[in-house]
Amino acid sequence: MGNTAGQRPANFNDVAPLWRNRDFLLAGVARFMAAAGMGAVVVSVMLHLQSTAASGTAFLPGSWLVAGYLLCSALPLVILAPWAGRLADTRDSRTLATAASAVSAAAVAAMGLSMQFLENYIPALFALTFVLDAAQAVAAPVWQALLPRIVGEARTPRAVGTMQATVMIAGMAGPAAGGLLSGWGGSGLVFIVASSCYVAMGVGALLIRTRRGTVAERLGRNTPALLEGLWLLRKDRLVWSLVLGALFFIAVGEATNVLEVFLVRGEMGASETQYGLLVAAFALGMASGAALAGLIRTPRLRLRLLLVAMALTSVILGAMALVPTVAQMFIAYTAMGVSCGVLNACFGAIVIMRMPEEGRGQAMAMIGGLMRAISLAALMLGGLLGALLPVRSAFLLVGGTGAVVSLAIAVTVSKRFGGTDVEPADSTGSADHPRPRRSSGGEQETVLDQVVHLLKEPCAEGIAVEPVSPAQQRF
Repeated sequence: MGNTAGQRPANFNDVAPLWRNRDFLLAGVARFMAAAGMGAVVVSVMLHLQSTAASGTAFLPGSWLVAGYLLCSALPLVILAPWAGRLADTRDSRTLATAASAVSAAAVAAMGLSMQFLENYIPALFALTFVLDAAQAVAAPVWQALLPRIVGEARTPRAVGTMQATVMIAGMAGPAAGGLLSGWGGSGLVFIVASSCYVAMGVGALLIRTRRGTVAERLGRNTPALLEGLWLLRKDRLVWSLVLGALFFIAVGEATNVLEVFLVRGEMGASETQYGLLVAAFALGMASGAALAGLIRTPRLRLRLLLVAMALTSVILGAMALVPTVAQMFIAYTAMGVSCGVLNACFGAIVIMRMPEEGRGQAMAMIGGLMRAISLAALMLGGLLGALLPVRSAFLLVGGTGAVVSLAIAVTVSKRFGGTDVEPADSTGSADHPRPRRSSGGEQETVLDQVVHLLKEPCAEGIAVEPVSPAQQRF
């Protein structure tokens, strides 16, 4: 029987534009607010730590204060990854996202109060930073696993690019807003606004009707093992190969992040404004690349472009060592951003579409934890390279090594998967190890709380992933 007037086809989720998807709009606004709030908090905290160190009242040198703050920010994602992923796959997404937003808002508000009223606020600041990032470590895989259900399987890649571009733009807007708010109303205003951003994120989580991990959905499922996410990644040979490659490029990117200020400011003599504009050019390029990658329609082309982006990123890194002027460096930074945006978006789409639906939160949490752990180690690598080599030689070495590794990855992946169709897994199994579907009709179960049109009735659920790496990371 055909559709009657006023009814939507069952696959409306796969054909309607993203802007007509009510829950996707809410998720995008919520994630934008959270990323912008985090950026404002980081800027305010850094300014406070710098002023405290300059005043001579700190019990540690300024560099150690910053290192301690960054460590407290990074450790929750690394330590809590297995537990956060398991929560994302075994508990109600609405409850988890709302609770994490409430904890984040309270932590940010308490950070602002501690700076205003405590004489020695550094210990409280570090402890609250750990709490804030622990809440975000729990929230991240929840959002990453929920977004695929919102947009539909066929539109997952486009939603990946769109959401990543949104978060990247928020990553630029947040620090800028934090600096402006600090100048207008002091740090107190910054933390009030940032706390409000997390409240807005919680409201968005409550309003989203698509849900995951409900009691009905969990019936009959066994509690997954703590490291189930890592097992799922290793089980899919293509995904595991790409994860290893991504970890290498995280190390490369973070190492050059340590060196780039010495190349641009020291070797080229760029002003502070020019350096800031270079970073903005990279971020805009990355947002553009992510959005463009979302337009790729075939899995095979997506994989090929990911491999090309790996190689291109390495070539641009090496070429930066040879760029003579700041004006030309703007071209290199923009090109690097586009390449990294394509790399991130393609990687995220491939991974999320090949993971079994019931394990996506665990898999994405483990990827986030592994990448953050590698990024911490890469900071030491960047310092070591800067101490041993001239900065241009270090960029040449990193770029050349990256080119060799990207070639090896391309050869390995092409040899194993070049002759087969790189189709995504279905919602209940990986491509290499498919699992039987739970629903009797061959499609995913219907979630009655989902509404795909801004003003229309619920439709069948579908399957987007947020960018794999945090907004502040380049690769």
